[in-house]
Amino acid sequence: MGPNRQPSPLGQTKHRHDDIEDGTLARTASPHPSPVGTKAPAAPAKARSTVAKGACAYLNPRAGGTVTAPSEAFDRLRGKSGAAKVSSPETKDSYTWPDKSTSKAVQQEVEIDGQKIRVVRPTDDGAKGKNLPTTKELAEALRAIPADQRAHTSVIVVSPTPSPDKSASGTIAGEGGSGEIRLYPVTAAQAQNDFDNRLTHESGHNVQGQFWTGAGDVHDWQTAADADSSRPSPYAASTTGDDFSEFNVLFNAARGTACEATAKKIYPNRWAKMESYRSK
Repeated sequence: MGPNRQPSPLGQTKHRHDDIEDGTLARTASPHPSPVGTKAPAAPAKARSTVAKGACAYLNPRAGGTVTAPSEAFDRLRGKSGAAKVSSPETKDSYTWPDKSTSKAVQQEVEIDGQKIRVVRPTDDGAKGKNLPTTKELAEALRAIPADQRAHTSVIVVSPTPSPDKSASGTIAGEGGSGEIRLYPVTAAQAQNDFDNRLTHESGHNVQGQFWTGAGDVHDWQTAADADSSRPSPYAASTTGDDFSEFNVLFNAARGTACEATAKKIYPNRWAKMESYRSK
């Protein structure tokens, strides 16, 4: 599969979904040449008999925006990773950001259980007021991604300037693909849980290349998604790749917990497909 980059589940302007805060919505991506960007066909509405309750309520399909797993789920996942080692910052006098603008940057290396991930971010002055994650927040978000998924991400670029694909209709908060994650400025203040959810989603786009080597593999996932009675969020309908990445957040959060049985009832075919990937 050729290089592919998918947008983050953030960014539609607030006036289009007044019940969701700006900076937490999906933008509709233009078509991508890669199979990962295949437009997800709208599935007919089906009756849903299982409703998650209590601590598992995050599994219920969202009426708007994107999935949001709770901080407790990411804290549990972080407990399976060792502490992150962050190298001393190395200043670069000039770095070219995704929009082709240049400015000073800081480069560091985050090492978790032997895996090294390069982080490039603006200086503190360049990041001021842009609600971007610190290197420490990125390191903690990476610790919450299972090692077999984290292994497919090698670079994180935290840009002080908007995505070159930004339009008047929305803000792109991040993109993932080809082993790289890019994060962009957003208007709303962000917390660790926002970055945990976002990096898990974006890392999912990097993982897709392991399982999807052609259009047939993408079709197989979409067939499983269509067979379920619900989709995780409206953003999951954007592309087949985003359906995978949205569900990946729920799968990681619920797997091995008391919520797993409920997740299997709400998303039986997606869950079985994800399990089949891990058995290969």
